[in-house]
Amino acid sequence: MSNADSIRDFHLAGGFCRSACCAMRISDGAFSTPGTPLQYPPDLEIEPTHLDINLKLDLEKQGASGTVTTTVIGRRNGPTTLKLNAIEFHDVKVVDVDGNALTFAYDGDTITVHWKKAFKKGEERKLAVSYHVDRPASGLFFSKPDKEYPKLAWYVATDHETERARYWLPCIDLPNVRTTLEFRLTADKRFTILANGKLMGEKENKNGTKTAHWKLEQRCPSYLVCFAIGDFVRYDDGEFEGRPVAYFTSKEFTAADLKRSFGTTKKILAWMTKRLKMGFPFPKYYQFALPFWGGAMENISLVSWDDSFVLDETSALEWASLVDAINVHEMAHSYFGDAVVCRDYAHAWLKESWATYMETCWLEDEVSRDEQTYELYLKAHGYFAEADGVYARAIVTREFKSSWEMYDRHLYPGGACRLHTLRNELGDEVFWSAVSDYLHRYDGKVVETEDFRRVMEEHSGRSLVKFFDQWFYRPGYPNIKVTFEYDTKKKTGTFTVEQQQMKDDKDRPFELHTELGWTIGGKEHTQAITIDSKKHEFTIPMASDPEQVRFDPNWKVLHKLEFNPGDERLKRQLSGAKDVVGRILAAHELVKTGKRSNVEAVVAAYKKEKFWGARNQFIFALGHANHNTALEGLTDFIASEKDPMVMEHLFRAAGKYRDKGIAAALEKRLKGDLPYRAKMAALEALGHQGDDAPLAMLVKEAGKTDPYGTVQGGALRALAATHKREGLAPILAALEYSAKGYRARQHAVTALAELGNMLERPERRRAADRLIELLRDPVRRVRGNAVAALRSIEAPHAAGPLEAYRHTLPLQDQVGVEATLKAIRSGDNPKISGLEKQFADLQEKYRGLEERLTKMEKKTGAKGRKQ
Repeated sequence: MSNADSIRDFHLAGGFCRSACCAMRISDGAFSTPGTPLQYPPDLEIEPTHLDINLKLDLEKQGASGTVTTTVIGRRNGPTTLKLNAIEFHDVKVVDVDGNALTFAYDGDTITVHWKKAFKKGEERKLAVSYHVDRPASGLFFSKPDKEYPKLAWYVATDHETERARYWLPCIDLPNVRTTLEFRLTADKRFTILANGKLMGEKENKNGTKTAHWKLEQRCPSYLVCFAIGDFVRYDDGEFEGRPVAYFTSKEFTAADLKRSFGTTKKILAWMTKRLKMGFPFPKYYQFALPFWGGAMENISLVSWDDSFVLDETSALEWASLVDAINVHEMAHSYFGDAVVCRDYAHAWLKESWATYMETCWLEDEVSRDEQTYELYLKAHGYFAEADGVYARAIVTREFKSSWEMYDRHLYPGGACRLHTLRNELGDEVFWSAVSDYLHRYDGKVVETEDFRRVMEEHSGRSLVKFFDQWFYRPGYPNIKVTFEYDTKKKTGTFTVEQQQMKDDKDRPFELHTELGWTIGGKEHTQAITIDSKKHEFTIPMASDPEQVRFDPNWKVLHKLEFNPGDERLKRQLSGAKDVVGRILAAHELVKTGKRSNVEAVVAAYKKEKFWGARNQFIFALGHANHNTALEGLTDFIASEKDPMVMEHLFRAAGKYRDKGIAAALEKRLKGDLPYRAKMAALEALGHQGDDAPLAMLVKEAGKTDPYGTVQGGALRALAATHKREGLAPILAALEYSAKGYRARQHAVTALAELGNMLERPERRRAADRLIELLRDPVRRVRGNAVAALRSIEAPHAAGPLEAYRHTLPLQDQVGVEATLKAIRSGDNPKISGLEKQFADLQEKYRGLEERLTKMEKKTGAKGRKQ
């Protein structure tokens, strides 16, 4: 699964993720607390093996009715009772198809079936559950046009991860139950009907409806069961290995947009089947995209997407590579997660970490080595941000209240980087051979981490227990500090390597197998090393003082690195390192020194750097430097930068500075053509200019619509960033469920919270009250954003409405509300506008002092030369 909101969050945080790798949950600062229950897979004495889903879907009334017949099998002699998850069903009736006597009870959450006669081992029975659901709280989502937005899409579709099938489908809603599927779905004949598996037939009925029959012969867990019905545009992309490939979306887009967005699908299929040495395991590869869907989901043979990833010509300039990455991610799940399913969510890394890692392998094989290593760098730092700033947990853990809590940066990028470390530990030949064997061996089965480890051990002849203990069963990561000294007399270089994460003797070190690198006379050298204690010294003969020195120059192991071998070596690394990560590390270290000459070196390197990812990191460092030299460089870059992959990040970096020159450069650039996200970032950067922010222009932009709501959303957030009360009215207007640009309403929610927190008490209360009202909004993403917004604004009176709202949600969504409630009740959201303003003023004063000091230094130097 991929999450659209998290992708946007990463962009806003400075570009630490290009991929769709992380489903970011709202956290209260700890992954688990004392008393958090341990989660285990259920007993399966009576196991479902097949579902026959016969439903009528009413898109107008937003309900479903019919019968689901479940084939079950006794796994031992004697069991009589089966429990099925089924939340808020109506008119429930349960019968044994073959007439076996039974009784059942339904409490609104669970159907408990008790057969009078016990099962024998291997005995099959069929259980028919008839019912209807009306506007379910989750799992089954409806959309239709209304008076306010007559062009809204017609659709009904399912989305289940992790435990949401139970809101419309009677089932054991956990991944260790896998069933084959048949669908007989009836809806208005004008709609397209899609489902897992192969289309067996479609017939029109006399009442203006039609019924589609789909069949999936491979076993499928409940979270991957999927159908989608709606008024769709279709693009047929031929076949791959005899399997049809097609894409669908609402009529807001065209078939050409679908081709532009997903046209690499067959190329990815060809690459992946070759890389994994396994044919595609399912009968088709369809993808559909819907509004406000929230990311992408790997439903077997029917992948769902948020339609923000359906690209027009302009959005393709910025997001084409991102969409390819998500495409790879979801397709990888066809193997890791669909064909081979984790037994329970404690082992969810076996699917999500793998799908995330496959994104980087696609870049390695089909794009460039620089693209791969840069992506690994981004993923590592996305993971570090969570592990350092929020919580650190083991990749494999049973301590969670809701399985959705597992879907974090540890699971996606943290696990992916660990897989790359394992690959380097074993070597490509062993690693990929073992992976292919693992997939073939467990195709159609459920797995745990130990199953994967044992296959890797069989192929490598290595004991990997320690490796898995330190990387998957323990929290944390290696935080490495390196120093280097060259002894001119002895002609030796000494690297001192320290594991900084070890705070005392009780902390266990990581064992790392990596390399040290150095360059002399333009020639690169490496030496393999093992690190297995808190501190090591490595002394190496070197004919002369090296131009560059490196730790893990080939990016073999996951680690955070602090290494400043001196200004001159860093400058040579900045301009001469052949690998992109080497240049990025040098830029960050140079800027951290605060020295003008070092910042100038990074500015100069930006102008020469060809790789877009390195340029993004250079400007990220410059944006956080709070240095006049950096400011001058960024101002120049605003005028000259033309790369759509860089402009958004450049404008965000510029927005870190309040400066008239920055404001003028941004306004000038906005008069020309910019792609959506670049324009969004430029507007937001202008919003951060304080009194120099062009308020009238921002208000005007906030009233304009664009295809994705991206630019309008940027203008709304820009108004919030001004901290001016004049921004409140246009933000409130954009929130109305009738406002122009319905896609921008979700952005208006976050803008309202940011601005509201900076206003005086009466208007702050007005903003909070509006956010409370939005907990009842028709759009679920607006409701979700309102929950997060109430955490950031001073609103103690929101606790009651939030508590009431929490009870309307599935468990996995309640976790985020609980985090907001905890923050509100603890007072962990003080009003900080005064402090923020003081901080911004101090930054401006600091740069002014720096500028005067520089001028004085120049004058002093000139006088000295004359004397």
